[in-house]
Amino acid sequence: MAKSLFNRIAIIGLGLIGSSIARAARERNLAAIIVGCDANEVSLAFAKKHGFADITTSQPAEAVQDSQLIILATPPTALGNIAKAIAPHVEKGAIIMDVCSVKQAAIDAFAPHVPEGVNFIPAHPIAGSEQSGIGAGRGDLFERKQVIVTPAEPTGQALKTITAFWQAMGAHVEGMPASLHDLLYAHVSHLPQLLAFAAAKSLADYKDDKNLQKFLRLSHSNPALWTEIFSMNKDNLGKALDRYLDAVAHIGNELSSAPEGTISEVDNKLAHTTLFPRIAASCLITTVMEAEKLAGFSFGRYAGTGFADFTYPAAIPPEADIERISGQSAAVVAIISQYIAGLKKLRSALDSKDSDRLEKMLQNA
Repeated sequence: MAKSLFNRIAIIGLGLIGSSIARAARERNLAAIIVGCDANEVSLAFAKKHGFADITTSQPAEAVQDSQLIILATPPTALGNIAKAIAPHVEKGAIIMDVCSVKQAAIDAFAPHVPEGVNFIPAHPIAGSEQSGIGAGRGDLFERKQVIVTPAEPTGQALKTITAFWQAMGAHVEGMPASLHDLLYAHVSHLPQLLAFAAAKSLADYKDDKNLQKFLRLSHSNPALWTEIFSMNKDNLGKALDRYLDAVAHIGNELSSAPEGTISEVDNKLAHTTLFPRIAASCLITTVMEAEKLAGFSFGRYAGTGFADFTYPAAIPPEADIERISGQSAAVVAIISQYIAGLKKLRSALDSKDSDRLEKMLQNA
């Protein structure tokens, strides 16, 4: 058997991403010893039972001892406290890597506590899912997926080692500044996630319709986790949402201004399950295209399956739907108005920095 890339790695947080890394590392012999750390004792027992953790503990300071690689796969808001807890126990030369989907906030929370002689490499695997928890983990989760790394300064051999680690799990690694990462993913990840929550509320009476399953998939995601992510990237997300609202409102106004005497039929199922999703999806594509133009940088190839699923209704040839939207203008305008009202409430909660309020709104969706 080939020698492992690391003798010992510690993974703090055994949810979807953390447990998938542990599974992949075990299947590909990337570490001789895998330490799993989680506050949930049931998760620790699961990891031990299924063989992707050799040692388990609920204490981060204990987990990191003698580890050459430490992976932080915890909720984003926990990073600062974990950094303080593990700093005295990390050996010189070790690599610390987080997998948070907002990079600047992660760097700000963790970097000040990194001990001298330890390498910190922020990373974001584009491999999320609406599913969560240790049971959702898969050893093949990162195959053919992108991983973005955003180190604040050159890290030499450490970056090469981390690149080899992700590549061994089947991923493609690319680097960019944290500020660009957060702008990019506000548009192609965080915004579609927020829109899915809002759209699910507007389409609640039709949520079981098969035409909506792909479009609304993201609405089944964990509200608590996404509240943290939205809050950490609220400036970029807020600007993206404002532009999206402008695009949707413009279409609503156009439909409301139909010439006097225009007949609008009422087919609520068609309006909810086909016509409104096309409008919502098209406006997201328009918003991203405008952001790309301003940034002088293509966002499309960095988008994951969440963006693809939400924009799926816009991929269908538009000719027939354009005519049907005009014929259903009254019904479509009513849905758009409800949708805009919900998005504005989410925007207000985002601005207020009231995370409890924002989370409750996402849960109600």
